[in-house]
Amino acid sequence: MSYQTSIHFDPTALLIIKNEVDSSIDLVESAVNSLVEDQNLPFGIEDALNQFEQCAQVLALIDMQSVAKLAQYCADLMRQIMQTPNSIYLPDVVALSDGTSLLKRYIEFICLQEVQVPQFLLNTLNQLELALGRPLTQEGQHIENLLACMQPNFDLPPAPDLEKSNYVHRLYKLSLAKLLTQQYNELDVQAVKIVGAYMASMSIGTPSQQYWQLVLLAFNHIDQIQLSAPRLRSLIQIERHIASFVAQPASFNAPIASLANVLSLCLSQDNDSAQQLREQLGASEELLTDTQLQVFSRHLYGPDLDTIHTISELLRQEISQLRNDIEYNFQNMTLEKGQELVNKFEELANVLVVLNLKEAAQDLRRQAQGFNAANLKDPSFAEQVMSCIQSAMNSIGILERQHTSSRVQLSVNNLNISLDRLDDAHNVLLNETKALIDLSSQSLVQYVNDQELSALEAIPSQLREVGGALLFLNAEQGQRSLAVAADFVQARLAQGQAISMDEMDAVLEPLASADLFVDNLKNQQPVLHNMFDVALNNTQKLKNVA
Repeated sequence: MSYQTSIHFDPTALLIIKNEVDSSIDLVESAVNSLVEDQNLPFGIEDALNQFEQCAQVLALIDMQSVAKLAQYCADLMRQIMQTPNSIYLPDVVALSDGTSLLKRYIEFICLQEVQVPQFLLNTLNQLELALGRPLTQEGQHIENLLACMQPNFDLPPAPDLEKSNYVHRLYKLSLAKLLTQQYNELDVQAVKIVGAYMASMSIGTPSQQYWQLVLLAFNHIDQIQLSAPRLRSLIQIERHIASFVAQPASFNAPIASLANVLSLCLSQDNDSAQQLREQLGASEELLTDTQLQVFSRHLYGPDLDTIHTISELLRQEISQLRNDIEYNFQNMTLEKGQELVNKFEELANVLVVLNLKEAAQDLRRQAQGFNAANLKDPSFAEQVMSCIQSAMNSIGILERQHTSSRVQLSVNNLNISLDRLDDAHNVLLNETKALIDLSSQSLVQYVNDQELSALEAIPSQLREVGGALLFLNAEQGQRSLAVAADFVQARLAQGQAISMDEMDAVLEPLASADLFVDNLKNQQPVLHNMFDVALNNTQKLKNVA
């Protein structure tokens, strides 16, 4: 087992606090903008920063250490900038802006994909650390924790038998200079590979033999590695170790941190040797290759939910207007109006192509091509057009759902119906259910205060109505608990018997759970269906009493 169980994780805890974290980030970003523009500390900046630091602490509590570290560094840098508002250092502002932007995008990314990829945070963390004067987080840090618990003895390919050379160090320095300035060519790459072979050969029988074998493995595929700033620093670190080894080969041994950095270079590759290393480390799933990181990066750096939501709303408005135009003008459709609609179809199709909704775009264009004098009077053609429009609306709805965590989505069992109208229906249901819960709660509180059974006359039907809404929202446990509570209250009303405080608590529990359930759905927070378990157990006791 590795020190991590998997890159996959349950984002429920993060989703619960996500809105608060996003709000805190927005406040800090707004404060930074005001500070840069006015050169003065904006009103409320201290409160915004305190809230942001609290979010960092909460992130640490839910075991989001890398994210918490990024948030805390952003807060620290903000406080550093606030000390001299009249002489702001622009690189610090850039580092802070990059930090808050990435923080918000990364949280959205891991909630959506349900994976943690802390490698994405490394570059930005390093920028913040440089601005703060803190030690730089190294790429191999996530492996270093693992190596601290074991003494690795990797099964590595044997080193080549080469003559010793006094020019190895110099050759590497020359090649490294080209890599650092991104002015290298194929000869420089080959030189690095040669250096790796020579160092592995020269280290045979020395304490650092395994380290240099890993360096050889990393250098053999140096042309396939994404040379990020942290990795370039690892290459600089290797240059220093070459100097130390050449000076004292028998006593030199690379520190664990350096071993971890070289391992990270090896494991970033997508080949058999890298896979064997993963298996030997027992961490094959967590240590992603550059290819895997590139796939995930498309999701991380793609359009965010706010952008998709804005585009979706604009498209819905355009398509709704198009639908209304067709409904209104169908009986008196002219060729001129038909051509106007064709142009709108083409414009919408072009937008859908940009959003990668190619099938919906093709359907719109196909319908646009069918607009002619004969078809404009054909009811079946109009039906086809309206069906195509609904399909386009549904495609947009699905796109928006793809940018929303599955744990906060309302289920859709039939994609043939209009998703936008389904969402509207869900919103109406949630609002009406919320109002009914509030009304029931007021009646129950009135009874507690007045002890008048007449205050409870409408409660059984109200509880059953709330239960019906919960059943529609796939909360069967909640519906069952409310049904038991409704039967109990109805029985007491029929008998004319008072309800004790303990019994009233048992009636209120499923109602309170339903209230929280509806609030979570309205606020797009994860729904925990087991919240009804306690309420159901307590209401079952009412059966025996009634």
